[in-house]
Amino acid sequence: MSVRQVSPVLLLALLLPGAATAQPPAGYYDSVDPRSQAAIRSSIHDAIDDHIKFPYTSSDTDTWNILELADEDPEDSGNILDVYENASYDKVGAGNSNYNREHVWPNSYGFPDDGTSNYPYSDCHMLFLSNISYNSDRGNLPFGTCSSGCDELTTQENAGRGGGSGIYPGNSNWWPGPGESGLFEAWIGRRGDLARAVLYADIRYEGDVHGVTGVSEPDLILTDDASLIQTSGGENATVAYMGLLSTLLAWHEQDPVDDLERQHTEAVASFQGNRNPFVDNPEWVSCAFEGDCGSFYTVTPCRLIDTRGPDEEYGGPLLTSGELRSFTVHGQCGIPATAEAVAVNVTATGATGQGNLALFSADEPPPTTSTVNFGVGAARANNAMLALSSEGWLTIRPFVAGSGQVHLVMDVVGYFD
Repeated sequence: MSVRQVSPVLLLALLLPGAATAQPPAGYYDSVDPRSQAAIRSSIHDAIDDHIKFPYTSSDTDTWNILELADEDPEDSGNILDVYENASYDKVGAGNSNYNREHVWPNSYGFPDDGTSNYPYSDCHMLFLSNISYNSDRGNLPFGTCSSGCDELTTQENAGRGGGSGIYPGNSNWWPGPGESGLFEAWIGRRGDLARAVLYADIRYEGDVHGVTGVSEPDLILTDDASLIQTSGGENATVAYMGLLSTLLAWHEQDPVDDLERQHTEAVASFQGNRNPFVDNPEWVSCAFEGDCGSFYTVTPCRLIDTRGPDEEYGGPLLTSGELRSFTVHGQCGIPATAEAVAVNVTATGATGQGNLALFSADEPPPTTSTVNFGVGAARANNAMLALSSEGWLTIRPFVAGSGQVHLVMDVVGYFD
């Protein structure tokens, strides 16, 4: 088994699950240097800087056109799926009564007014379609935990997630209520999307000038110091803050990248020409924002689990809903006993009902989020970074509607030591 240490830049090509994800253009991230926090931040900024600006509102192609592709409902191409309520609405464009455009980094924090020279205002990596009322309720509240005395904004059940109410946190958004200050806690199914959008903003906007147009841009900084988060009046700020950073980093871990978020990134990139690096490479977040730039090693792609095979340790039988199954990873596929996490591609196939798989460290409790969601019969894949137990074990928790069953195929492509 061949093993070599590489920059995480090369990880993306190994992780992408076929048709479920489009790859960045060849060489797009070749200049990214992950050896230190300063190096990765500077080199990512250079890679994603100087995007093509589209107008916020125009009779020509504008943010409405881009976002109605980016946030298209995967179950109905004539609809959009909004970010906070998880509601599916007919595509009707500007001026409708159901949804509008949400600046997930509130524009009042650093770039308040639209204009031809205001790049962050119309940057669609930072814009999502949202239920109008929920957008208004969020206002410019920073993201954070809102567990005490907060009001609930429920979600609808769509595509196997969302729905339910009355139990914190459940699948709901939580906010302090009308006229109150505080924090906005986004629901579990999209909080990672929101986190990676504002993490992108922190790196993309560094207070320099656009390399093509020469337009000055603000320096957008994520912080845990709420006193720094201030509106900037009627002008673009030189420096502006948003948060809360520690919450956003936690949300990034709690809600991994999925196909819906990839769809948003791919659609926006097809217009603007730049990408969200933390959707393409979620493993870069810890280095760029926490200084944890540990060593990553690739291995020759290796099939570790395939339940379609004979009944044996890493084969069949099918996974049955609600029945946990654990596998040891250390010593398999070139993964050493010192590995703390593995990079994998996870595929669910042959499911008898709609559901999801959650893969997690065997010495941790089951997570509240899934690793891959699936429908009846169809194969669905996702790439993931999975922590291992101290003894090198992973546990799989299957959920299949109707107490059903599903096959799991898992390929290992690398590990963190």
